[in-house]
Amino acid sequence: MPKKLLISKEKYQIAFEIDGGKLYISGGQFGELSVLKSPLFSARLKNVSSGEKAFVSSESFKNISLAEGENHISFTLSNPNGIHGITFNVNGEYTDEYILWTVDVKNENSDYSVMEATYPMPRLSSNYFDLFVPGTCGKVIKDAGTRGYKKREVYPRHRTTMQYYAAYGKVGGIYLGIEDPTGAVKRFNVLAESNELSLTAEFFGINASNAANSFALHGGSKWQVFDGDWYDAAMIYADFVYKKAEWLPEIDAGGRRDIAPRFKDVAFWISDYIPNSEYQGDNVPASAFGDYKNYPDDYWCEAAIRLKKELDVPVAYHVYNWHTIPFNVEYPHFDTPKAEFLCGLKKLQENGILVVPYINAVSWDTQDGEAGHEISFENTGKHGAVINENGEIVTVPYPQTTVREGKEVKLAPICPSFEKWHALIEGTIRNLENEVGVDGVYLDEVAAHPAYSCFNREHSHAPGGGSHWVENYNKMMSRINKNKPKDGYYYTECNAEPYMKSFDGFLSWIWVENGEVPAFPAIYSGYIQFVGRYTMGKQANDYNFFKYAIAKSLVCGQQIGWCRANVVDKPEWLDFLKKIVKLRSEYTELFNSAKMLRPPKVESELPTLFSDAGGLADNERVVMEQLIAGAWKYRSKEKTVIFLINTAECKTDFALEFSASEYGITENNLPSGFKIYDGKCLACGKIAAHECKIWEI
Repeated sequence: MPKKLLISKEKYQIAFEIDGGKLYISGGQFGELSVLKSPLFSARLKNVSSGEKAFVSSESFKNISLAEGENHISFTLSNPNGIHGITFNVNGEYTDEYILWTVDVKNENSDYSVMEATYPMPRLSSNYFDLFVPGTCGKVIKDAGTRGYKKREVYPRHRTTMQYYAAYGKVGGIYLGIEDPTGAVKRFNVLAESNELSLTAEFFGINASNAANSFALHGGSKWQVFDGDWYDAAMIYADFVYKKAEWLPEIDAGGRRDIAPRFKDVAFWISDYIPNSEYQGDNVPASAFGDYKNYPDDYWCEAAIRLKKELDVPVAYHVYNWHTIPFNVEYPHFDTPKAEFLCGLKKLQENGILVVPYINAVSWDTQDGEAGHEISFENTGKHGAVINENGEIVTVPYPQTTVREGKEVKLAPICPSFEKWHALIEGTIRNLENEVGVDGVYLDEVAAHPAYSCFNREHSHAPGGGSHWVENYNKMMSRINKNKPKDGYYYTECNAEPYMKSFDGFLSWIWVENGEVPAFPAIYSGYIQFVGRYTMGKQANDYNFFKYAIAKSLVCGQQIGWCRANVVDKPEWLDFLKKIVKLRSEYTELFNSAKMLRPPKVESELPTLFSDAGGLADNERVVMEQLIAGAWKYRSKEKTVIFLINTAECKTDFALEFSASEYGITENNLPSGFKIYDGKCLACGKIAAHECKIWEI
């Protein structure tokens, strides 16, 4: 007879069944979502001699046993598909709110390797649910089961910056988090369709491709029932992060301690491109700087100086194409600066602008040998390259071309365990700081590029997965940070969380998705600086999108900008920008140290607008509200600050609603025009075109 097990709590229920060699989740309920029948986990095995693959699940084992204790269950499953010597131990600890699962794999089979295994996850169903996904700063897909959503993403990278998802209805739902404090590489597969949700989280086996590899999946998977929405789910993940995450830097009431004060004061970032030399040809990041030829050769410098004078706040400049090699070609040979950069650098610094040039810290041009570099991919780089399971060097094609032979560029990601890569990147940075005299360095791709399961046998790490990717980048940056100038600054592309303690800032340029919610700053405000949003490329002439991005940057705690210097010659744009940048400068202390609160609900009669900026991400048009609100609370004092920005060209009525207790508002400190009812605070009034209202409570 099948053996049945039911865990029943006031807020959730989950049922399991063992029937011979099959273990499966047979049903249950988390909030407004029902649990469907499904395997508890799955795995991929590989015969190391023949290469034959075997896909197994918790319904594939010859022997299954169950042990129960107080608030504890443990399943032991052995001999999958009759393959002897392989055992999975799946342990669940549960409370009134959640179940936390851990998985250990014991492999004593001399023929097979366990290549991947999934964390336990339920399959869910509801007539309506919203889905939170951890891309960029966070995104919510409304009515995901009807609209449909499908993604296959590796963590950590810019499309999966954190390790949790959430599905919820009108009142609440389920948090599905992988609470792994090491940030090990994983692959998430998400499918929402026909009112159902399937989520798998794959852990890449340690010593994968070696027979008899035993390992534990890092961390555990938590299924937690909650009331509320994406913000409440973010606070569950935040609780794990603050208690256990290895990547969290130290902060105090004033925020991050180790960031140079002059960079903490920056209110605006310029991002622009020095014109190509004849040698560099037409190689350019067209998505951002495709029109650079429309400007005079010295415009990149002179316009920036004029813009600094107009804004009259601390400004930093992310400078592209300062080097003699072409963009995306002949990487990582960044040692020689252009003469025009050296001249412009001096002028910019004399005018109070901090200069932070671009380098790439991940990729090596596989064809750099044709340019005659003494240290090349062929004699050095290939030894550090990522090798996939099939023994092939991993390369990524780019739209640029090599100079001499005009070949399509293929950049190879270098495994960060390669010590020569550490030395090479450090040497480039030390040269820029000590010989060229820059104020900081931007290390492209580190928190944007996917982590890899690497099988290069020359490397110091075990083949396959684990946390070696993150650990070795942090090791590289620890070496570089050790000799960082006291007032220096390092930041990297995008915002994958496990690199946080290694950098002063994350370039948050692609926080432009439709359905965006500020989950990342809600968790990590104060721990790292967020730099700018994308307003260039095909969005370069979209004034409404510019206003939207600039306003959202303010309420999300980002340093404003990452804009082209040419905004100085757009009077209407500049006027709006100056208002927001001034506020960002005035509230520097707040954004460096405070905690983001749940954003207020906003109502007005202003129509929503649309932009195609979503082409950066999911090829969706961005739906842009014209009234934008946010709220922050100081860590050091009982003070809440609420922002409301009208990006529209006309005056409008508004209504704000938020929790009085979350914001620390009572009848004793109620601002004029605010009312409290049933625990909610309501504020109504009028706001002028381009006005920003601020309440300090």
